[in-house]
Amino acid sequence: MRQALISFGIFLLVAAIDFGGGWEEFELWLLDQRMSKVEHPASGDVAVVQIDAKTLKAIEKWPLPRNLHARLVENLRGAGADQIAFDIDLSGMSEAPENQVLAEAFARAPGAIVLPLFFQKESAGDAASEIVVTRPLPMFAEHAWLANVNVKPEVDGRIRRASYGVWLDEKFYMSLPALLAGQANRKDLFFYVNYSIRAGDIPRLSYIDVLEGKFDPAALSGKKAIIGATAIELGDQLTVPNYGVMPGPVIQAMAYETIAQDLVIRRTGMAVTLAGLALICLLGCFLTKRAGWAVVLGGGLVLIIGLQAGAFVLFENAAIGLDSVAWSFAVVLLAGNAVLAELRKQRRLIQRQKQENEYRRLLMTSVVEDSSDAIIIAGADGMVEEANPLAARIFGFNRHEAAGARLGDLLPPCLMASMDHSGAFPREFVLECPEQRGGQEGDPICLEYSITHSFVPGDPRDRHILNRKIATYTFHDVTARHRAAKAVETAHRQEREASRAKSEFIANMSHELRTPLNAIIGFSELIARETFGPLGDDRYKQYALDVVASGGHLLAVVNDILDISRIDSGDVRLSEDEMNVAATVDACVRIARSWPQAQDTEITVALAGPQVIYADPRLFKQMLTNLLSNAVKFGGREGEAPMVVLRSAVTAAGEVEISVADNGMGVPEEIVGRLCEPFFQANASLARTHEGTGLGLTLVRAFIELHGGRVRIDSSQESGTCVTLTFPAARALGEGPEESAGRRGTIRRLG
Repeated sequence: MRQALISFGIFLLVAAIDFGGGWEEFELWLLDQRMSKVEHPASGDVAVVQIDAKTLKAIEKWPLPRNLHARLVENLRGAGADQIAFDIDLSGMSEAPENQVLAEAFARAPGAIVLPLFFQKESAGDAASEIVVTRPLPMFAEHAWLANVNVKPEVDGRIRRASYGVWLDEKFYMSLPALLAGQANRKDLFFYVNYSIRAGDIPRLSYIDVLEGKFDPAALSGKKAIIGATAIELGDQLTVPNYGVMPGPVIQAMAYETIAQDLVIRRTGMAVTLAGLALICLLGCFLTKRAGWAVVLGGGLVLIIGLQAGAFVLFENAAIGLDSVAWSFAVVLLAGNAVLAELRKQRRLIQRQKQENEYRRLLMTSVVEDSSDAIIIAGADGMVEEANPLAARIFGFNRHEAAGARLGDLLPPCLMASMDHSGAFPREFVLECPEQRGGQEGDPICLEYSITHSFVPGDPRDRHILNRKIATYTFHDVTARHRAAKAVETAHRQEREASRAKSEFIANMSHELRTPLNAIIGFSELIARETFGPLGDDRYKQYALDVVASGGHLLAVVNDILDISRIDSGDVRLSEDEMNVAATVDACVRIARSWPQAQDTEITVALAGPQVIYADPRLFKQMLTNLLSNAVKFGGREGEAPMVVLRSAVTAAGEVEISVADNGMGVPEEIVGRLCEPFFQANASLARTHEGTGLGLTLVRAFIELHGGRVRIDSSQESGTCVTLTFPAARALGEGPEESAGRRGTIRRLG
């Protein structure tokens, strides 16, 4: 809204000045400039017979005798002049004897003579006085046309306009140029003379030469002749544009050429000026709000140049005088307003920037002051410029005296000596003697420090330094972190020691348990076999068999715990050798079939792929035995006979896969990933039907990983469980038959 009001105000101001004629002198000056740059040739249809200095010198009498005018008319008619116009007063000397001679000469040229009318006030300079018309003598007017020859200077004293004629007592008197050109405008009485016409092209003959016949008749044949005074001493000299001073008869000839060649200058007028002014103000308002001052200023400059170029083209080709001063002034005001608006905006931005800078300065000061880090800022010369309270407290100096002191005087010498000024990465330093530095006695402080280098504007009081380098020293107290790290390290050491002690204890206890268990199992077997004779009662034999089974189970548990302990302590080492897969599998299957719980289980073997692999035979056999044990224990479901399938195959990548699958109930999907955790059991309740410690799959995973392989468990409560051991391709040494001969059995797809 503000911009719209300003644009409207500019429109009103420029329009008011235009109404008051304030731009007229500028418009006339521009019109003069255009006329000075354009040239139009004269038509040559009019010639000036001038009473010049040569004529006055030859005749030596003024006014010239009228019988000479009569002889001049005869000579002009004889040369073929079409019309003869006098710009000489023929109103006086009514009793002169030569008047009759002149009247007879006019009578012999009927319709070819034009005599002047002069309009003037009775009292010069009195606006209220009446107009007096000076006419030629009736004896002259009887045979001639009468024409107005008055011209009126503009505000700057130059003759720019001539008239088509004048109304007097409801009668219209044509002007001399209009009468000679045969054109008149009775509505717009005045027209602008086009001074771009070359005045030098208009033929000019001396009065005395024509009078004496010393001229070329072709110069006047068929032309119009204007007779008038051009001598300076006769005073008929007027100021005009483009030419400076010009005699009155020549001005009349120029006015004739303007009308005859249709070069009358038509100025655009008030309506066009106001319309263009409104358009410029609207455009300026829009651009100022949308595009900014630069576009308005640049566009305004282009518009002014374009206006003047367009005005020149219009004048040159159509003799149209474009009034462009008001438009140009409006453009200047709009551009100036846009620049002022931008200056106001920039002033507000600068003020806001100052406020933001002050806010940031206060903010940064508060941050530095309240920082949990000690901060010291020093120049390139090592002089301290600022230090926060924490730095003063840690290093034990007076903060108010820090500014201007040397950095080495504030920091401990040992810190200065070890300080890395490159600032590549944070360094640490242990500050001793904390009782002098704000800490507690006997409790050193561990500091982590970093150094950053920056360039900041120079001191405004020293104009020779535009930028200067400063260093920011930041010290962070990491004592608590070091203590925590040491505590964690101590805890880890204690944990490792406890773990090692536990493993040693388990290993020792396992050995301690295995020794009596071996004796218990051995003697129980002797009793059960009745090696030294019958027991006398079969129940003793059954009891001995129970002792053997329980001891064997306890020994297996102790062996598993011992293996886990050895794995945890990293004492397990592979004893690798070339191993026949079929033979090892056959041995494991025979052991499984001998188990009492496997008497009703169908065990099927299907081997394919490498016959020999490079592995630890003992661990390989233990892995298969553990998998077969789980499959036998958990195989079968209600209404189906237990079934176990052992397969081997080779993958596309050359890896060897050995899998054991059962047709049991399977395990829920959410606990499949935990089956290899130590001591984890899918059914951990006290009412479970199968014994075990939950270490079987844990040992399997540990042993296969020692071989560089992996274990995968696929289980579904609808189709059972399949555990697959994958050995790296590098362990395959020889290709075997697609199936193991004699052990195919019936292979069924289980899950």
